[in-house]
Amino acid sequence: MTTESPTTASRAWSPILALPEFVELRRRRRAVTTALGLIAIAMFAGFLAGFAYFPEFLGHNTAFGIPLSLWVVFSQFAGTWVLVYAYFRLSRTYIQPAADAAVLAIAQRDQEHAS
Repeated sequence: MTTESPTTASRAWSPILALPEFVELRRRRRAVTTALGLIAIAMFAGFLAGFAYFPEFLGHNTAFGIPLSLWVVFSQFAGTWVLVYAYFRLSRTYIQPAADAAVLAIAQRDQEHAS
């Protein structure tokens, strides 16, 4: 437990939050999580709408001998793993370089204030 007051802690973090590298990191993270979150919501809403409004269509029609309802369920499962893969890939290639730059900028800022 810290003994610092909330205003002291916010004063300590404000300069770090204002660093351009940290702002860019937050922007990239927000872009990735918003985009993938909206895709997940759309995918789930489509899944619910399909079973709520088209149960007969999904239950009676087949593709390759398998009812469409099973294809929809499988697409929900597969789509979730595609989103997981996309998140890990974007984290590694898009967010991590910004995180590394932010860590470096914070370390340089700390060195400047220490000397």
